[in-house]
Amino acid sequence: MAKNESEAPVPVVAPAIVQGMKFDTSRSRHAALNNEAVRLLEAGQIEQARRIYMQVLNENEKDVHALHGMGIVAREMGRRPVAIELMKKALEVEPRNPMIASNLGTIYEAEQNYEEALTWYRNCLKWGGKELKARGHFGIIHNNLGSVLSKLGRRTEALVSLRKALEVGVEFPEAMTNLATMLGDLGEFKQANYYFRRALELEPENPHAHHNFGQSLLRQGNWEEAWPHTEWRMVATNNGVPWRKFPQPLWNGNPFQGARLILYAEQGIGDEIRFASMIPEAIARGGEVVVECAPRLVSLFQRSFPQTRVVPAHYWPAEEGIEPFDIACPFGTLGRLFRGNKDSFPDHSGYLVPDPELVDMFRKRLSEAGPGPYVGLCWRSGLAGAYRTEYYSTIEDMQTLFKVDGVTFVNLQYDARPEELEKAKSAFGIDLVHWDDVDLKNDLEKAASLTRCMDLVVSPATSVSAMAGAIGVETIEFRPFPVPETYFKNGRCPWFPSVRYFAKRQSEKWSKVLRKIAVELEAIRDSINART
Repeated sequence: MAKNESEAPVPVVAPAIVQGMKFDTSRSRHAALNNEAVRLLEAGQIEQARRIYMQVLNENEKDVHALHGMGIVAREMGRRPVAIELMKKALEVEPRNPMIASNLGTIYEAEQNYEEALTWYRNCLKWGGKELKARGHFGIIHNNLGSVLSKLGRRTEALVSLRKALEVGVEFPEAMTNLATMLGDLGEFKQANYYFRRALELEPENPHAHHNFGQSLLRQGNWEEAWPHTEWRMVATNNGVPWRKFPQPLWNGNPFQGARLILYAEQGIGDEIRFASMIPEAIARGGEVVVECAPRLVSLFQRSFPQTRVVPAHYWPAEEGIEPFDIACPFGTLGRLFRGNKDSFPDHSGYLVPDPELVDMFRKRLSEAGPGPYVGLCWRSGLAGAYRTEYYSTIEDMQTLFKVDGVTFVNLQYDARPEELEKAKSAFGIDLVHWDDVDLKNDLEKAASLTRCMDLVVSPATSVSAMAGAIGVETIEFRPFPVPETYFKNGRCPWFPSVRYFAKRQSEKWSKVLRKIAVELEAIRDSINART
């Protein structure tokens, strides 16, 4: 499945280590209280543990075990800056404590401060030595270390750490899941599938293993096996709690004449656009269909699917049972109902219908800006992070395409920075067509209408390529890793027949694949010019 902004895999971080916090209960009443607080922490009774730790700290503000425990309590309560402060105070009392270092690493990782997390996980390994192995924590730390390294884009080091997590002779489902996810991203699907399946044999209810395995199987085009695993997505991506709770029973895909169905939004804009391709099949089942989607998509979806009523997310009257519905279904589940194999993907020339008046307006604006063909460009996602960065290029990488003459390049990057546009102009001589009154991020009606005017769209896997594919515009999507042939239908994306993939290998620079796209762009330009 095409990787979307909302589809990043879910690295599994082991929970804060409290099992190792054992004390000599013969020494003092404080040691006994701390042991009781540890027991409560392990049982999930956070408030009760907090009270005991506070009792100890009120009597001895430098009790290292209570400081450490209160740090974990603060972390579990979402007060991460406080947790960091408490952990560091504990380390002042007892420097080089590996368990404190480990839990400090988990807090920094939750804060997305991955460099600090890396430092503290490594401190834990350096200070812990044989003690970690004796307590069975060696695999946990290496798993967390691998998780952070993968988020920093340091895949080779991450693979080493994740394999070390499995070398201690303990079959560790979290490490297997993280290792399998990374192997899948690299295209090593045979190994990835082995580790995913083994993790699920050991822990059949592991939501992260199910979710990430499902995403990997989708990328392989193994639709039938993938969809049941993807049903764990709402739990896996929200700390074990479903994102949405509708009172209506889940629709099973059967006809529902005389009944009312609410299809509700989830994931990101790109996925909503992708899964909207199955709305007509829901309509064909004969009942009344109400579609919930991101507010930015409401008018576009309403025009495109006039047989439905489209409402903005989150549509609380449905979720709280105020407005009567008989059945409900999240967008992502439609795949399990209607896309069980490659043949179930219909050929189409686009299913989203932009505003025709806006399309006419943009055609006039474009003709004033320069001659066609018109090539829409997007080079990155709006989401940051080292893990995501490897999926996207920079405006500097676009130089390879800018060398193709005889075309007018149009900005489709929805959050293009002024310095990026200036770089294209000053360094490469390309004045990317854009207008200050066009908000490509928030005004998706204008974004869709402008996209409809393109002769070609070139983009990484973002909502820009999903929008182009849903409208039926010829699109080249560049990807950071090879895509298996089993995924494609007639050499193209099964979701969007107008979208082709150009992929590089991990070790290659973007310039290599973009040179291939430039050659394709020249051929498209010549073909269009020959017709006109």
